[in-house]
Parts: sequence; structure tokens; C-alpha cells
Amino acid sequence: MDSGILLSALNHNIELPKVPTNFIWPKEYLVEAHEELQAPMVDLNGFLKGDDNATNYASKIIGQACLNHGFFQVINHGVDSYLIKEAYDHMDTFFKLPIQKKVSFSKKPGSLWGYSGAHVDRFSSKLPWKETLSFPYYDNTSESVVTNYFNSTLGEDFVQAG
Repeated sequence: MDSGILLSALNHNIELPKVPTNFIWPKEYLVEAHEELQAPMVDLNGFLKGDDNATNYASKIIGQACLNHGFFQVINHGVDSYLIKEAYDHMDTFFKLPIQKKVSFSKKPGSLWGYSGAHVDRFSSKLPWKETLSFPYYDNTSESVVTNYFNSTLGEDFVQAG
């Protein structure tokens, strides 16, 4: 849902039947949206084919997106659709856990890895719109870093996710 529409509806006391009430935050914590943000699109097709011009263009888009938005969307990346579906299924399993359970996996001070929910510690009665679960991955090692992290941090229920 467009954040401008949500803010307008909240300002006019219009009930939003599609937004669960535990996601609706007090008005003083909302930010006025002036326009809908379009995620920059990065097409990796040319990069994967070794096209230098396409690689340079993708690199430029990524750089601009990181400086201006902090995120971007990648298409034609070559990742198997079955693997993507499996990852989504595992994400759903984790993020559907009760908030108290997810918070038990929170990032420790000084660590880059763990659960984080936007303002979850300040408003236990409202659910965060943004949640992350960060974990280590190193491509140049034979060690099962992700599996080891999931086993040691999340436990046996998440072995398959690793």
C-alpha cells in the first residue's frame, strides 16, 4: 500500500480493512511521503554474458542506488527459481514466528548477525514493517558457514534453512 494513502487515511480517520491493526502505528511516528519510491532495477543479463558496457551500466545503477536509496532490485540474475522459492519458504517460516521468539535471536552488541525489527524494542504492541535476519556467508570457503550459523543460533528447527 502506498504510504501517502496510508497517511491520508489515518489523518482522516478512515479505517483500512486490508491493514491489520497491529501494523498501524501512532500518527506521530509516521513520515509524510511525497511520492512513491521506485526501486532501481539492475539487469545482470549483460554482466553474466561478459558484456563490458552492460557491466559498467549495472555497476553505475548499483552505485547510484546505494547512494540515493540504499537498495535496488536485481533481474536476470541467473539464480534458480526453485532455490528462490525454497529461500522464501524458509524466510516465511522464520518471520511468522511470534515476535518474542524472533527477538530472542536479536543482534548482539557489536555483531553484524542476528534478527532486527524496526522499533520492535520500543513498541511491543505494534509489529515492525521492516524485519531482517542477517547471517554470515563466505563464498571462498568449504566450511558450511550458513548452516553452522543457523544450527548454533536458531537451533535444529532451522537446520534445513542453513
